[in-house]
Amino acid sequence: MPQSVISTSSTTTHSTSGETRVLIAEDSATIRYHLTMLINATPGIKVIGEAKNGEEAVAMVEALQPDVVSMDINMPLMDGLEATRRIMETHPTPVVVVSGLVEKDVELSMMAIEAGALAVVEKPPDRRDPLYEEKQRQLVRTLMAMANVSVVRRSASRPEEIKKPITANLASRTQRPEIIVIGASAGGPSALNHILSHLPADLSVPVVIVQHMPPEFMNGLARWLGKNSRLRVTVALDNLPLHAGTVYLAPGAAHLAIARNHHGLVAKLQHEQGAHRHQPSVDVLFHSVAQVCGARAVGIILTGMGDDGASGLLALRQAGARTFAQDRHTATVFGMPGAALAYGAVEKEVALAELPSVMMKALL
Repeated sequence: MPQSVISTSSTTTHSTSGETRVLIAEDSATIRYHLTMLINATPGIKVIGEAKNGEEAVAMVEALQPDVVSMDINMPLMDGLEATRRIMETHPTPVVVVSGLVEKDVELSMMAIEAGALAVVEKPPDRRDPLYEEKQRQLVRTLMAMANVSVVRRSASRPEEIKKPITANLASRTQRPEIIVIGASAGGPSALNHILSHLPADLSVPVVIVQHMPPEFMNGLARWLGKNSRLRVTVALDNLPLHAGTVYLAPGAAHLAIARNHHGLVAKLQHEQGAHRHQPSVDVLFHSVAQVCGARAVGIILTGMGDDGASGLLALRQAGARTFAQDRHTATVFGMPGAALAYGAVEKEVALAELPSVMMKALL
């Protein structure tokens, strides 16, 4: 598994004008044109170069020193996955994968995150897409946010040691937690990968996750996380019973809530977006768990833009649940954890490396 890409000291330098400087790596001239027009029409961000393949992208990162790279996956001569690896080895720079939705692209996008990319967003959609405008805004917001993330050099020859999963001695407790719920957005896949890879196979509760990501990427995310974890990772289905030692991801096109029947906890999908900006929404998950499980829950907010999950985490804390947030030093984007802190929803800020241990202790 890879070294962490997050550092407390930046290796990139923004232009003196304060604008975010973007390098586009994309083999389609049409998409390059569309991305350039979209980015340059937004105040505070501009395109400084266009690469038609991965080889050009690696060379242009060295020559132009952009603040962030918009990286396609399928390109000639060198694909986006290999280009991301080379960039992280030679000139560490924030990389956002701007990917198509075909299965091969999704799989390679997950591998690019493992290689050091910070986020994955969908390529500009067809104008007939009902979320066309919002998806375009989300792409630009992600590029601007990721440009401020510090990344560090990765070595191709020194993989991270696979550590023994964290265990904990059982202790007496009147009501132990029966579920762990996690919310994440930008930068979340890498954080989730770290956490899940350090949890034991005999975890005593289910883990339920809302990760903001296009729905077409969720099965690929589940496969990638499962490959690196001792836990089973799957995408939640409506009315699916929740089992200990299994990780359930919100499907991406619906809200995921938790209910209880005579068999125990079950997943409930809600397809109406309602008043929530995101679908799935972390708040929907957290509020449902606060109502159903009360104090018998552990809630965690990870890296991400915006404030989704803040009110839900507060509801969990008020219900007596344990609540934690990824700390400002290790969160790729401190928006969601910071909002939860401002709400008074966070029991404790925790560094990413310590979160698995803190989670296990909270289950006692």
